[in-house]
Amino acid sequence: MSGAARRVLVTGAGGQLGRELAVRLPEYGYEVVALGHGELDVSDTRAVGEALRRHSPEVVINAAAYTDVDGCESEAGLAYRVNALGPRNLAQLCERLGCELLHVSTNYVFDGRSERPYAPWDRPNPISVYGATKLAGEEYVRHLTSRWYIVRTAGVYGEGRNFVRTMLRAARERKTLKVKDDEHISPTYARDLAGGIIRVLEGRLYGVYHITNSGACSWHEFAREIFRIAGMDVEVVPVPSSGYPLPAARPPNGVLSSPDGPALRHWREALAEYLREELGREQHT
Repeated sequence: MSGAARRVLVTGAGGQLGRELAVRLPEYGYEVVALGHGELDVSDTRAVGEALRRHSPEVVINAAAYTDVDGCESEAGLAYRVNALGPRNLAQLCERLGCELLHVSTNYVFDGRSERPYAPWDRPNPISVYGATKLAGEEYVRHLTSRWYIVRTAGVYGEGRNFVRTMLRAARERKTLKVKDDEHISPTYARDLAGGIIRVLEGRLYGVYHITNSGACSWHEFAREIFRIAGMDVEVVPVPSSGYPLPAARPPNGVLSSPDGPALRHWREALAEYLREELGREQHT
């Protein structure tokens, strides 16, 4: 990046992706204002306006979301306020103030019935409240501002509550775990995702992007690789989704393709790095 540093305001800075963006953006020469939910509720129109006017960002990255997929089913109003009206508020204010908006979305906007990975131009068809509200947020961004990027991702893990930590914790309590083998994703390390988002910003080409670590697997395969790398003796039994009914439906194929977006390293390589750091921290606590 050349010239004066661009100021970026990150919402949802307390989440896994938001934390990585707050760390990585300055490494690329950006000036960062990182606001967690306690500092900025994106569903509060007045608060969004005040924050954007106070900090005068050139770019806003919206990493704020209500991501409890099952919780969204019982709290649809809250999910809509955060996942749809939040992006609406940001889009309207960004358009008015002349700044760019990069909105982070999800593979859950698709129904998962495709036999191939989903491309950015494929038609969304969400099958859960979470997916529907995230799609509504995308639509607000598309229609209410002219300087937008939408980045869809999947299976994110990093510094916070996530599948990897859940598996490690469960394995310490029992030696046999049942994990779904009929839902597929591309597990994505939040640190790598942050780097991909920065590359999108550097490119200055508006539009829809899919960014995940490369490769794909079932949740069952993901769990087995976690324990292999961690050196833990755990039996991982494959089970169908029907064996574990949950309030929200999940897309059986949640894999995204990115023909023109930033290419990230293979998910196994990213997971190995994450686990080295994660297990290293545990040994020193």
